[in-house]
Amino acid sequence: MTTPTPPEAPDAPDVSAAPAASEPIGTASEPVGTGDRASHVHREGALAFRNAIKLTLSLIATWSVALVVTFKLPVYLDKALYGDYQNALALATTAFVFVELGVDTYIQREVPVRPKHASQFFLGLGLARLAVSLPLFLACAFEANRRGWATNVVAATMVFAVSQFFTAFNTTFQKTLQAATKVDALAVVNVACKLLFGIGTFVVIALRVPFVLLLMPMLVSEIIKAIFLFRATRKAVDLELNLDLKETYAVMKESLPFFVNSVAVTLGTSLDVLVLGVLVDDPLHKEIARQEVGVYAAAKQIAGLSALLSPIMGGVMIPLMRRAHARSEDEFFAILRRVIEGVVVVALPLTLILALSADVALHYALRDKYTEAAGSLQALAPTFVFAYGNVLLWLALMIMGRSWQITIVSILGLGLLVVLTLVIVPLTRPLGLGGAGMGAGIALSTRELIIIITFLILIGKRALDGRNIGAVVKSLLIGAIVTASHIALGRVLHGWPQLVLRVALDCALYGALLLGLRVVRVGDAKSVLKLIKNRRNA
Repeated sequence: MTTPTPPEAPDAPDVSAAPAASEPIGTASEPVGTGDRASHVHREGALAFRNAIKLTLSLIATWSVALVVTFKLPVYLDKALYGDYQNALALATTAFVFVELGVDTYIQREVPVRPKHASQFFLGLGLARLAVSLPLFLACAFEANRRGWATNVVAATMVFAVSQFFTAFNTTFQKTLQAATKVDALAVVNVACKLLFGIGTFVVIALRVPFVLLLMPMLVSEIIKAIFLFRATRKAVDLELNLDLKETYAVMKESLPFFVNSVAVTLGTSLDVLVLGVLVDDPLHKEIARQEVGVYAAAKQIAGLSALLSPIMGGVMIPLMRRAHARSEDEFFAILRRVIEGVVVVALPLTLILALSADVALHYALRDKYTEAAGSLQALAPTFVFAYGNVLLWLALMIMGRSWQITIVSILGLGLLVVLTLVIVPLTRPLGLGGAGMGAGIALSTRELIIIITFLILIGKRALDGRNIGAVVKSLLIGAIVTASHIALGRVLHGWPQLVLRVALDCALYGALLLGLRVVRVGDAKSVLKLIKNRRNA
């Protein structure tokens, strides 16, 4: 669960064909026979897989820019200045999480069936966000100065704050267009603005401009994006800017649990950087403190690439599971169990390979300038699988109507992250530069594991069966075997070429064991491909 911060998880148009205004979500009120239910499952499954492919293809252009910017900035900026960059970004992101007001989730739920409803609260929402933003700008400036940051870092914080203001509106426009299934303009604008951001960043890096000007491509791209998406949104839902204070208040009241949850989740993505910055702050060693934040942030940026597929999961799974839940709880839980299995089978090996290849990733991505980040990257690797598991279970609980349970867990998780960071970082900091970041990574991964266990408990035993439990157990066993093999090979294979070879052998061994232990079934893969191929006959 991530926020759109640069380098961000790329925006993705939701082409998952949410129901039109005349089409009720689900068919719970209609009797569904066994044959009809099988037809529903087949049709929805085919649609979901087809849309997953569409979403993946639509992300390619924005992924390429996000990847390059993610790797280019830390190399261009030294560790200390990159730490300043991430501190400024974390402060602005933390402050402006309060601008979203939880309405985006409300839009996803209501606009698909009531597109005209958007006209009743859009203007009121904009005015409310403006009123909330003004004190937040002042708060960012005050906190940056209170921490004794340099003038250029304070200015960067304010640029980030303005960008976050426009990002909040862009996210709302995006969710509205997705809900209305009018995503052509969204797809074009997302790619164009991402390219503008990436090319602009390369230009300012090449010109070696002052630190603050380095952030201008991001701000300009967000402003341009807001202009075009606003026009597209007005056309998609016949948006009229009517000030209805009563309706705006009702929408914001209904969005309260989503708002509280959004605040807790977003703070969970940025608070670790801020807390780490406070823990390592030392007036006598300012440079080292800045470098600690920079090293951890570099590792977190690489680990954060694991979230690139989150838009696909949300865009595909929300309509699929919501309609299934409307028809039958049995169908809903059957889908949930298989998706849990799929997440485990895909994400666990990627998590393991990321941990085993941390040195390789840092060597090739950041040109050996952040070798101290290896420990942090290894500690953050488990968030790969936990992130997708938490997104899936979060969606399931939301569809089941348990918004406040999600909110409470998110708030408790936020407090848990702070406590774990305060406890673990002092224990790992003596390991040298990068040690504090490794502690922060361990705290973040531990928090995510506790949350995913809590979500499973809340959903109940119906989310699990022998098949997906077996997939978890077998995947963990395979991971242990591959790790042991990697360590054993390390005794005879040394140096960078040999390390790359070890990682390649790790991948080959993992794949062979997946097939050998039948964690991945060839028949299931063929069924999925057949389902996609026969989409028109579904």
